[in-house]
Amino acid sequence: MNKILFVAALLISICSAKAAGTDSLYIVTYTTGPLWDPVKKPREQNFFYEHSSHLGQLRKDGVIKFGARYGDKGSIVIIAPNSKTAKEIIYVDQAIINKLFIADIQKLSIFYDGCLERLK
Repeated sequence: MNKILFVAALLISICSAKAAGTDSLYIVTYTTGPLWDPVKKPREQNFFYEHSSHLGQLRKDGVIKFGARYGDKGSIVIIAPNSKTAKEIIYVDQAIINKLFIADIQKLSIFYDGCLERLK
């Protein structure tokens, strides 16, 4: 129940910031953490399902603007009113809490507008 209230409060905070026009973009880079078992496939890892569910909800809520994998890393771009909220959004992920992944969050400043789409 507390997690539902926390997520609801985050969404209200994000929606309020959107209305005020104070959103910023943050890039989150994921690397594997100490709990990652190199013998197991990703979907066999502890807390991977919870991680996927968390990201799925963020996509559904419009918080994630972009996501990609490259090499042994993954990145998402999220929208949040400030870095504190960006950290709160990412650090409630069970895969981060339990060290399956390590997340680095940095403010993103766009210097070239463009549009990325999945190649077909």
